Amino acid sequence: MVKKAHLITGKGGVGKSLFAAALAQHLSTQSSSKKAAVLLTELSEHSFYRDFLKQPNISYIPKPWKQGVDLAQWSPDDCLKEYALHLLKIESLYRLFIENPVTKSLIQIAPGLQDLAVVGKLTSSPRRHGPVMNYDEIVVDSYATGHFLSMLRAPSSLQEAVPFGPMGEQTKSINECIRNPGFTQIHLVCLPEELPVTESIELYNQLKNEFGITANFYLNKMSLLNVSDLSGLSAEAIMSLQNLLESEAWSREKLKSAGINFIELPLVTLPHADEIISTIARHLDEPGKVL
Repeated sequence: MVKKAHLITGKGGVGKSLFAAALAQHLSTQSSSKKAAVLLTELSEHSFYRDFLKQPNISYIPKPWKQGVDLAQWSPDDCLKEYALHLLKIESLYRLFIENPVTKSLIQIAPGLQDLAVVGKLTSSPRRHGPVMNYDEIVVDSYATGHFLSMLRAPSSLQEAVPFGPMGEQTKSINECIRNPGFTQIHLVCLPEELPVTESIELYNQLKNEFGITANFYLNKMSLLNVSDLSGLSAEAIMSLQNLLESEAWSREKLKSAGINFIELPLVTLPHADEIISTIARHLDEPGKVL
């Protein structure tokens, strides 16, 4: 049974997909399970891992990626289809009730229903509802910040709209599960720049105040340089790197003043995907936490 779900979010371009892969690899080494203990899945419409990890067959059905980690790509339609087939049992009934033009149109326009399908899939194991997922933990390369909040809010929004009956009961259980900090772990990835840091602090506080979840905060692509490392460089290089160091120092101080614990992740310039992911995963084994 899935014990924890790790949701990775952040602004576009901060490196959350790479971090998600590194976290999945890191978690797999913490498990004593002989079978694949971790599922790494992405929610993007266009797969990042298909090209970056050279996984051309990535789909809704999990495929082995490396020892201890399976890889998949979830779409709202696939999540909804699997759940409907689980209830209806017969595919012809599914096509009759779900894939007719009227129902499909309603699904597309119903506010939050597609997000609910994804969150319902994610929480199905601890709720013991739906097809079995034989993983200890799930790592989700999730949506960027705005859509991410909408996804988390989908169960409560639909619960308010339909408070009774089977739909009301399901949305209530999904909402309770996704708001359980013992199950839902949120990882907020950010670059050491003014706008991303400011917006990420706002999201961090929203998650804490609205959902009762304290996100794990990461400053990604840190140079890990200091002023002494600049000696002997050209004037242009020194000026550029000084600006970088000032931005990193500002980001650290901003997070400290906000009372947020964070972990610094290094900028990795290795040429191969596996090397990059393994380097970040090793850093997660013994993180240099800044308090």
